[in-house]
Amino acid sequence: MVSGKYSALSGAIAREQAISNISNNLANISTSGYRRSQVSFEAILRGEKQTQEARGINYSRVRQNFSDFSSGPIRQTDDPLNFAIHGDGFFKVQGANGPLYTRRGDFMINAQGLLMTSNGLPVLDEANGQITIPDTDTSRIAVGDDGTIFTLGPQGARSEVGKVAIAEIADKKQLKRESDTAFSLAQGGTEQPSTTARLIQGSLEQSNINMSSELTQMIDSYRAFETYHKVLKSYSAISETQDDLGTLG
Repeated sequence: MVSGKYSALSGAIAREQAISNISNNLANISTSGYRRSQVSFEAILRGEKQTQEARGINYSRVRQNFSDFSSGPIRQTDDPLNFAIHGDGFFKVQGANGPLYTRRGDFMINAQGLLMTSNGLPVLDEANGQITIPDTDTSRIAVGDDGTIFTLGPQGARSEVGKVAIAEIADKKQLKRESDTAFSLAQGGTEQPSTTARLIQGSLEQSNINMSSELTQMIDSYRAFETYHKVLKSYSAISETQDDLGTLG
């Protein structure tokens, strides 16, 4: 009986973690560039190991937490400092411990003229340098589809001031989530300049969350959690009955 109780407990904990993950996805449904987080489950021990090392107890747990890097829809904003990537690739930004990668492109220019993310991280060029925008009206800024930034003169003349890096990560399993939309690259992971992605000025990529799918998974997880909870209550009731019988003896 004890083995079944612990199996139900591990299942309830795993489902609780899944519900927390779905809740975080739903909270970020309006966050530009957010990538959906997913979990997978596994039984910890199987076969001979389950019999010999776990005394028949079949624990379950969240096996893996991973990110869905599929693209989200692109929404036009007409803000000249809003950029969306069409195709594969990430913006490179300067994190506290090295470059980070994000699809969030709602940038701003700080008091020093640096191109920054909305949460205050410098946007990097292909040489990992920060990008300085001259003191100019943002409506006079143009960005080519390869990420090159120009300022526009009175007669329409264009002056190049920098180039936003768009980096491709060959093995996205090497990306580790660091914040709501940013990822770091594991040691040994490699990046390369994208040759196919194109930048779209005046647009933002939305999160890739599908609300209907998340709500369906939320309902399924709640039902599974409630089932495990009922099993645990049943085990508790049986244990109390056994205690009472022991007292009578």
